[in-house]
Amino acid sequence: MPGTWRNVAAAFGGAALAGLALVTLAAGASARTAAVVELQVAPRGPGTVSASPAGVDLDNGNVAVTEPCDRSDGADSCRWGFERGTAVTLSAKADSGRSFVGWSDPDCPGTGSCTLTLDADLTSVVAVFSPLKLAVRYSGDGDGGTVTIDRSANTCTEDGADACFELAPRSEVRLTAQPAAGHTFKGWSPGCEPTNAPTCTIRVNDQPTWAGAIFDDDEPLQLPTSIKVQFRLRKTGSGGGQVTASKLDCGGQCTAQYDYGQAITLMATPDSGSLFDGWNGVCARTETTCRFPVGPITSIKAQFVRDAAPPTTPGGLAVRSATRTGIAIAWTASTDSTGVAGYRVYLDGAAAAETAATEYALANLKCGRTYGIAVDAVDSGGSRSSRATLRAATRPCPLAARLAGIGVVYAGGSRTVVVKLRVNRTTTARVALLRGGRSFATTRPRVRPGTNALRLRVPAGSPAGVYRVAIVLVDPDGGNLTVPSRNVLVRRR
Repeated sequence: MPGTWRNVAAAFGGAALAGLALVTLAAGASARTAAVVELQVAPRGPGTVSASPAGVDLDNGNVAVTEPCDRSDGADSCRWGFERGTAVTLSAKADSGRSFVGWSDPDCPGTGSCTLTLDADLTSVVAVFSPLKLAVRYSGDGDGGTVTIDRSANTCTEDGADACFELAPRSEVRLTAQPAAGHTFKGWSPGCEPTNAPTCTIRVNDQPTWAGAIFDDDEPLQLPTSIKVQFRLRKTGSGGGQVTASKLDCGGQCTAQYDYGQAITLMATPDSGSLFDGWNGVCARTETTCRFPVGPITSIKAQFVRDAAPPTTPGGLAVRSATRTGIAIAWTASTDSTGVAGYRVYLDGAAAAETAATEYALANLKCGRTYGIAVDAVDSGGSRSSRATLRAATRPCPLAARLAGIGVVYAGGSRTVVVKLRVNRTTTARVALLRGGRSFATTRPRVRPGTNALRLRVPAGSPAGVYRVAIVLVDPDGGNLTVPSRNVLVRRR
């Protein structure tokens, strides 16, 4: 890149930057405008951080940075300026006999260097070294009591502290207040919880991490403040969703400033058709709520992916009831990672209905007919399951019968009355040949849908003349159905 940061410092004219400035970089006879953004570097504990390439010191006349950042405790940190879009590699170096633990950006795991592209107005990166100090201050003149911790630790010194211990970062420590004779314990300053019990718990994240024990009727302690850091959330993945927290309501990406060590709770809500897929290692992938202290973490990603898996197939599809014009079906619910939005019912392959329930009644069907029925499930993203299928029939139509023809067959000296009877259901018929109130022949055949030829042989010796044919059918739904009678002329043999 033409020009140097010395040119940048001169262009600033010594003015301090508060996040974003515009500078002009010389490039031969031409010039171009570049945005300068702030990188906040905060070593916490015994160590330093250096950057490559070097930026300008926004707290020291915008001159080029020549020394690593060693502002490693309290409310102090380094503010370096870079051209927007610069890829900066940070390197951490622990003091002799100490160790580097890691970076506040989960995209920089381990204890190696951390490379990040500066595309925001303000980016905060914290480097945590071990050990950190836990500093305890007593109220009043300090004679109200003492504080002990629940483990062995090296003692240390810290300005303004009545007790100091060296502990590994992220250590969760229990502090117990022990009042001196004639004194009483009143409570803890916020940060060591619960504040109203003799024993509280505090997590060691800062350098130093401050706790205050209040005895007797002393006033609440004013503990030293720490730095403020810029927290940044990015959304990634093929899906969509919202992430919210105190001071944050993120659609795409968002940032907010917090006190170092302040606990925040992020809540992820996937959009319809999307799934939440994790916090890039900070919290469990399956948890849509993630709680952590800002500072030890200054950047996090929330990943959402499209729901590509369809729901499971509806189970147990069965007929609950059937009438002549309807079939009621039911099934067991499908399951889906984003939730089942509803079901579609098919009749003979065509979509017939949409429902959110696990049952449906098909209506306006034809009696005595068998239908192909299917059901599938759909999720909020529109993915459909395979179909559950069955074949089901409406109840038979009402019994109907019609006399289609009647005649007499003469053969070999015999006379046979032939009745052609058309019916729509299988049943039993009673056919009688009557004359003058007397029955000359009777038959009880089984008849089936369609035209049936029913035969009654006229007994020998029966006189010629007009006979009446009477037909009664057994109704499968109950009772009988009488077919209008018909006369037939029977001649002599």
